[in-house]
Amino acid sequence: MDNGQSGVGEWQVAIVGAGNAGLCSGIAALQAGVTSVAVFDAAPEELRGGNSSLTKTMRFCWQGGSFIAGLLRDADKGRVEEILGGRSGYTEEQYLDDWLRGSGCQVDVTLVNSVIRRSESTIAWMRDFGQRWAPRPKPLPGDVPIVLDGGGEGLQSRNFAQFERLGGRVFYDSAVTAIDVVDGGRYALRGSGPAFPVIADALVLASAGFEGNPEMRERHLGDQWRDVKLRGVPFNKGAPLAAAIALGADRAGNWGKCHATPQGIELPDYMLPGQMRQSHDLTRYAFPRGIVVNRQGRRFFDESADYSNLTYVTLGQKILDQPGQIAFQIFDDKVIGAGVLPDGYLADPASVLSRSIEDGARQLGIDVENLSHEVQRMNSGGGDFEPAERGAAVRTPKRLDTAPFLFVPVVCGLTFTYGGLSVTTNAEVRGGGEPINGLYAAGVIVGGLYDQGYPGGTGLMAGAVLGRAAGTAAAGHAIRTGGTDRVGNSAG
Repeated sequence: MDNGQSGVGEWQVAIVGAGNAGLCSGIAALQAGVTSVAVFDAAPEELRGGNSSLTKTMRFCWQGGSFIAGLLRDADKGRVEEILGGRSGYTEEQYLDDWLRGSGCQVDVTLVNSVIRRSESTIAWMRDFGQRWAPRPKPLPGDVPIVLDGGGEGLQSRNFAQFERLGGRVFYDSAVTAIDVVDGGRYALRGSGPAFPVIADALVLASAGFEGNPEMRERHLGDQWRDVKLRGVPFNKGAPLAAAIALGADRAGNWGKCHATPQGIELPDYMLPGQMRQSHDLTRYAFPRGIVVNRQGRRFFDESADYSNLTYVTLGQKILDQPGQIAFQIFDDKVIGAGVLPDGYLADPASVLSRSIEDGARQLGIDVENLSHEVQRMNSGGGDFEPAERGAAVRTPKRLDTAPFLFVPVVCGLTFTYGGLSVTTNAEVRGGGEPINGLYAAGVIVGGLYDQGYPGGTGLMAGAVLGRAAGTAAAGHAIRTGGTDRVGNSAG
């Protein structure tokens, strides 16, 4: 049927966004029995992958070394005890505690709990279609012990391969700008690129937030966020999110907060797929091993209040409020000489290695007197402690007293926004408090998962869990309402 439109692409399931959440949706939909699934991506093919391609960590529940061994690439399966370092598991209770401590309690706890409960089975599902993990190099206290083999680039390469192997199709340079409901419940998509117009029996929105849109950042996050550097890709403009709201979808989450992290000052205006290693080299998450000060020489953040992967986003947000929107992480030789700092710290051309606190402060324009007083207070027993694993019986007082000292300038890098769509635990988008037939969402376009900070590794995990749920549900809806006669033709 042509609906009076020439060259309309018809699909059983259409997915907006080709990040991890979108591709998990597509894989799940094809596994659930539909044969006509298309993903529409705003990026060109040579820059495909989204923010997912720049990351490396998924946080999931697990019990016993055998489960971890089953996830590892073959070369590392014999190193499980070494990799786990005495850890025997990560329970749902621990996961929820970490999530709420990291992000605050003003989240959709039912939705968060549903992600946590399905995390282990979703990881096993991903393993079964080819995903693999590897040991984490130089882990910090509290880190997830394994990371994706090949990082986000490896994750996305395997996701694309499985989706296309199952018969899915990806349209690039295809940004969705408008969504309408037609023909008694089918979805019509309009946008830029030759793939449009498109009609689908079911629609999954997995197009991230509005982090790539300066006007929306300014409106929702504040003036200081308009020109912030992106730690992610520039393609996430928020148009599908706005289109869903115009269609009647409910909002959820904290629209005034975002995932933002401490980064080296060489961070470009945005990152692109293919720059994963550069992105990882720019992260500055070892701050619990030292102190963080602003240009006035004042500490404005409790570096060792919790694991860095539960507090690094809070620090990233606070940096933008400091004079000159810059901060400085400072370490002494007890840390430098131990070789525990990630490689990017010592390789940073903006870093300064100094024989004294005062000299380092002068070189970087930090208030010398204030910083000297901060360090003296800490060294005299100011109640600061070195980072430790959960349950450590004794905590070591923190001191910055052994030359040389490493000064590392850091800036804020925005990854994604928190405000999004309200969804059920089955990834159904709500409108007026009730599920909208045939409309689903996954990934960070979903609101309600985060309020203040962010527990590291939860974004990819939530995207995979809700992506799998969205794809499965969308396939069921398409089969029930549209049959199996969509041929997946497209003008593109």
